[in-house]
Amino acid sequence: MLFSGDFSAVVCQSDSGSGSAQTGGVSRGASGGAVKDILADKGGEIHTITTGHTVQEVIDTLNSFKIGALVVADDNNCPIGIVSERDVVVGIGQKGKELFAEKVDTIMTANPVCCAPDARVHDVMQKMTDGRFRHMPVVSDGKLCGMISIGDVVRKRLLELEYENKQMMAYMSG
Repeated sequence: MLFSGDFSAVVCQSDSGSGSAQTGGVSRGASGGAVKDILADKGGEIHTITTGHTVQEVIDTLNSFKIGALVVADDNNCPIGIVSERDVVVGIGQKGKELFAEKVDTIMTANPVCCAPDARVHDVMQKMTDGRFRHMPVVSDGKLCGMISIGDVVRKRLLELEYENKQMMAYMSG
């Protein structure tokens, strides 16, 4: 199952009034960029699955899109869980090949930690590190509007550091 969203709308759904200016994908706002900046750079594909699907279908979807996790969404596109490669591996270790025929909810992590589009990248990175997970659904008004990975967050932070470094070098050289 694939959900495509229009992220131009997500970028405009600011609750916090962060007002960070953009230059080449790098936020100039305080405390690092916002998650909505990452979503705008990534594009609009969100891969989801429902609890009615099997673990084999999870594996097939992860493989076909070359991704590491799927949001488990209800009929209203609200995230109710997340299922990752790690969940599949742990499930196989516990149940063996019988796991493949079972439903997604037997291995998913229910009630995943989510963030809002206006969440600060630094805060999201800290939550992911502390919780030891690599994927986080992004929710606005209770609806799924994106998914970010630790790789997305690290890439964003590296771009910010590069920008800051260039600004510092320009300042020091004149």
